[in-house]
Amino acid sequence: MAVQLMSEKSIQQLYPRSEHDHALEGLYLNQRLHRRGQAGLPFVYTNFISSLDGRIGVGVAGRDTHQVPPAIANPRDWRLFQELGAQADLLITSARYFREYALGQAQDTLPVGAGQKFDDLRRWRLDQGLAPQPDIAIISASLDIPAAALAAYPNRRLHLLTGADADPGRVRALEQAGVETHYVGDGHQAEAGRAIDALAAAGYRSVYAIGGPHVLNTLLQAGRLDRLYLTFAGRILGGEDFSTFVYGSHLDPAPRLQLAQLHYDPLAPEGCGQLLGCYDLVR
Repeated sequence: MAVQLMSEKSIQQLYPRSEHDHALEGLYLNQRLHRRGQAGLPFVYTNFISSLDGRIGVGVAGRDTHQVPPAIANPRDWRLFQELGAQADLLITSARYFREYALGQAQDTLPVGAGQKFDDLRRWRLDQGLAPQPDIAIISASLDIPAAALAAYPNRRLHLLTGADADPGRVRALEQAGVETHYVGDGHQAEAGRAIDALAAAGYRSVYAIGGPHVLNTLLQAGRLDRLYLTFAGRILGGEDFSTFVYGSHLDPAPRLQLAQLHYDPLAPEGCGQLLGCYDLVR
């Protein structure tokens, strides 16, 4: 009985200080992120899970991309990832995700995930007046996006965020696959500020960026990130082939993020636990 009680209410709130423990399910859902944005000014957030030495991804033999290290990936953090996805009007991801999906190398489908374990999140969206699933925006300069991978999301509105010099042939092919194009940069690259403005004009108020460290860099450069969720798993990985959660040009001035909440989950990864940090950008 004691073990069962621990699993039901095991999340310890460290900041702001609280004597009450929380259940895992609903921890992020109760923050109501879908209510924080407003017309013309979406609330933009992202999240990562990292080892204590800053690894969010490690190299995989035979592949030119990184994957979440198995030593830190865990279903409890994945549940929180799904809760963040459940509150989004729209997900920002990268073309790389769709290439990996076409090769069968993607971690999973984009949230909200299928299956019985996430039934409550899909019901919650409908109860909140949200669409059954969040729409998707792909930020890309290369436009190397397999149309077959897009077909996995037939009931979502798909957007392409790219630059004015994007390859016209590839743009036409993607538009024929049902993608709406937004030219939000002067060259090949999309500019984050203009990208968020375009999504705001399309009516989105809650934007969840899951495109990785390059996307985070562009959002920070433009000052268009509102909140960062960062899980620190209690493991040290080492190695030389890895990625960290922000990558790209030097951030100057360095963005300031203030701790909004901090929780401790002692149950995963097994034998070490993880810190669940929530940081707001200071403007």
